[in-house]
Amino acid sequence: MDADKNNTPKLPEALGSAEYRTRLTTKLNCLIAVLEVAITKITKSMDVPGANEERLLKIRSNLENTLSICHRAKQTLDRTAGSKSAIARSEDRNAMSARDYVELTSIDEYRKFRKMEPITKDELATIDFDELARRLTQG
Repeated sequence: MDADKNNTPKLPEALGSAEYRTRLTTKLNCLIAVLEVAITKITKSMDVPGANEERLLKIRSNLENTLSICHRAKQTLDRTAGSKSAIARSEDRNAMSARDYVELTSIDEYRKFRKMEPITKDELATIDFDELARRLTQG
């Protein structure tokens, strides 16, 4: 297959791109999840009466080997990304995290909080926590 058709840049230069590493990590995570589900299904199928246990063991072994390779590839990719962690952190600040998705009620709220500066120590010193607790418990 042609690298351009797969939208895959030439390695190892491509690993320098945070975007490319992110896409690879996503693909690896998906593949790992699929392999884990497949291994679970094969294991359950082995308990079915009349199952071809020898064939299922061989399939499960192949899936487990593939899963092991995927985990090693992910570790290598994570180590490569670790050397560029400062760049990734600055790019990640602008990306919506899973925590943002769970804690915030809308994209508008996300945008509002993304624009806000972090709370400073001076601001924390001026907060009346008793008053804040009272207001929060009143509903």
